[in-house]
Amino acid sequence: MRTARMASIVCSTTLVLAGVAGLTACAGGSGAKSNAGTEARALADESVALMRDVDDFKLTGSGEMDGTTMSLNFCVRKGTDAKGTITIDGATVEVVVIGKDQYMKADAKAWAKLVDVAGGRGSADAVEKLDGKYMKVDAGGDDGFGSMADPFEGDTEGVTKGDPVTVEGVRVIPLTQEFEGDTTTVYVRATGKPYPVVVKTEGSSPSSMRYTKAKARCEPVAPPADLVVDMSEGTRPDVEV
Repeated sequence: MRTARMASIVCSTTLVLAGVAGLTACAGGSGAKSNAGTEARALADESVALMRDVDDFKLTGSGEMDGTTMSLNFCVRKGTDAKGTITIDGATVEVVVIGKDQYMKADAKAWAKLVDVAGGRGSADAVEKLDGKYMKVDAGGDDGFGSMADPFEGDTEGVTKGDPVTVEGVRVIPLTQEFEGDTTTVYVRATGKPYPVVVKTEGSSPSSMRYTKAKARCEPVAPPADLVVDMSEGTRPDVEV
């Protein structure tokens, strides 16, 4: 799936988790402009531009991919840095994203579960070495978090617009894309500034994501170097997962 994909794991050499989002911002007042007359792609582009100006927001959601269930709970800073947790088939991983660096921490039991879910060939020794440590991988690119401020993942071509509806108590306009057999709909506010509210995907990888304004500043911090197992591109780690 594409803009509403939740997370994918690649454990032959790395573990990669990915997410998308929508934002619940302040509701428009009674005199706020209607967005119903704005062309679909222009409305999507405006929504993305607004998200990039948001300092701190919360991302929560759940979904399914290839029979694997996933949920996440994050705070996001400036659409690129983030911290929170992802739970995959009951195994929870702490995640910190700083620019293009992504750190993931779990205990040995969770790492073993994640390697198994991914169909990896990780040894008991590798799992033991990762116990309580942060595994560092590259967060950028198509397989990483990319820009968490863009629910359309950099491509608003082909977006279609539906009639205003009410979703989770908010009046919104659905903006829909088809990608690889899945249908992703980004619901943006019908009046005022068209912030994304909810992102839903239907198809082989169903998911539902929601963003809300953060109650406090999100401050992701890279972990201490002595707690990091570096598996990013260009390194030669002594752990193979």
